[in-house]
Amino acid sequence: MVSAKEFATWLKDKFLNERQGVTFTRRDINKLTGRQGFSLSFVNDTHYELMRYGLAFVTDTARENFYLLPVSGSKNWRSAIDAQFEREMFSNIYPIERSSG
Repeated sequence: MVSAKEFATWLKDKFLNERQGVTFTRRDINKLTGRQGFSLSFVNDTHYELMRYGLAFVTDTARENFYLLPVSGSKNWRSAIDAQFEREMFSNIYPIERSSG
């Protein structure tokens, strides 16, 4: 059985230069790690180890599909809005207010 750290190292070695990211199914991860099952802490620990290299390891809410994505090339949200066609909309953005309910 492979630890989260060992799995993260393998993912980094194989996919560090992947530009679009890669997907895995639960079955894929079971086969790759030799685990029958795994907890959310395994996913979190794998993610933690990979973030040092600019990679995010995330899952859907059902933990059936997993995504290894590069995050180091991400741009700031303000830059992304500035790059959109309707630049004047940026002046209409206000902080999200918490609901009182």
